[in-house]
Amino acid sequence: MLVRVYLPQFITALFGGLFIAIGILTFGDADTFDRLYVGILIFTLIICRNNIDIVSLLIIIFLQRVMQELAWASLSDGEVLKELLYSLVIVTMYALRHDPLVKWLACVIALAICAEIYWYITDYPAPQLYWHLTLLISCILTRYMIFSRLDLVQKYLTRQSKSTNLDWIFYKLMGTTAIVHVVAIFEYLIRHVLGLSQVLIIYYAYPYIVHGLATFAIWATFHESYKQLLPKRLKA
Repeated sequence: MLVRVYLPQFITALFGGLFIAIGILTFGDADTFDRLYVGILIFTLIICRNNIDIVSLLIIIFLQRVMQELAWASLSDGEVLKELLYSLVIVTMYALRHDPLVKWLACVIALAICAEIYWYITDYPAPQLYWHLTLLISCILTRYMIFSRLDLVQKYLTRQSKSTNLDWIFYKLMGTTAIVHVVAIFEYLIRHVLGLSQVLIIYYAYPYIVHGLATFAIWATFHESYKQLLPKRLKA
């Protein structure tokens, strides 16, 4: 009885502290953190392989990481890429216009497109917004896939699935991360359109915010996954 009562709290505190320590120790070392992140995803996939809810969600998150890595490898400074990227952003936001968050993000993207036209006409050296735009697309696409996860599982895996707390956590995390990227884009516009070069709040805070969100994501992945498994282990 005592094990059932206190073990979940003990594991939460233990691994919560561990993941916080990992987040702090790997700050500034993106490669190490990314390997740990992917490693935890794979480990969780293995131990939860019989839980279609956890597995299908983590596959979506894993696909997002793959998409980001491929995007990072293919990014360049070409104008054709910029045009393609903005076109992809417009198409994605139009396709996902039912998401209330997209309507707010679209306002800043519209301003960014106007700014790009202005910079082109005035021959101004435009800031490189590629990575923020790419990650913005990645977040809203992943958010849509999480929202549609139950239908996707039933359609492609012919399995019954149910919504979990981890779905909601990652859905909100993707929305929060998308907001961070669009605010970073907006801050670029303030600096390079209005000439307020001293506005660097998000510019300096960005690495800490993103790293903190990613650290919370790996903790939530473990925490919510073991909550699904622990009752069965204790019962056994």
